[in-house]
Amino acid sequence: MRQTTKEAIAQAFEGLLEKRSIDKITVKDIVTECGINRQTFYYHFHDIYDLMEWTLVESIEKYAGLYLDAGKDWREQIKLLFHFFYLHRTVVLHGYDSTNRMQYERVVIKWVSQMVRGRIDVYPQSAKVPEEKKEFISTVYARGCAGFLLEWVEEGMPDERHVRLDDYFLMIDGSIGHVLDKFSK
Repeated sequence: MRQTTKEAIAQAFEGLLEKRSIDKITVKDIVTECGINRQTFYYHFHDIYDLMEWTLVESIEKYAGLYLDAGKDWREQIKLLFHFFYLHRTVVLHGYDSTNRMQYERVVIKWVSQMVRGRIDVYPQSAKVPEEKKEFISTVYARGCAGFLLEWVEEGMPDERHVRLDDYFLMIDGSIGHVLDKFSK
């Protein structure tokens, strides 16, 4: 199967991230690795950080297509997302720095918001809460989860069980109904 140029660039980038950190990778390294010119790189990406975010999103979407289906419990989906990061820890750790922390956070918040939103929607009082408020609630809970994930990444991702997800799930389950009652029309 033939890869697109973007996928080839991403694959070359991930290969380089396996060996060294993002601050030691240049556009020249990437284009040399995949046999393209700089203009082709810049046609597809603004810079290395744009490439890093695109690669992360694509990898998670591919993983999600295989493992994160709607039939799974939302807690299991979040655990699988953390497991995805753990499985790719070398690339994640080499790609993570203070410059792109927000990119990681955005990606995690996007995914976890969807998962938490699925949990919110099963509560009966959810029908009385305006859509924008449900999105707000999902985002707030997702930011908490993203905080756990990023702190864990900063610690070097010792083991995905290190993150206190069960406590996080208990907190969410124990408070969603109350929060929805407060936001009811």
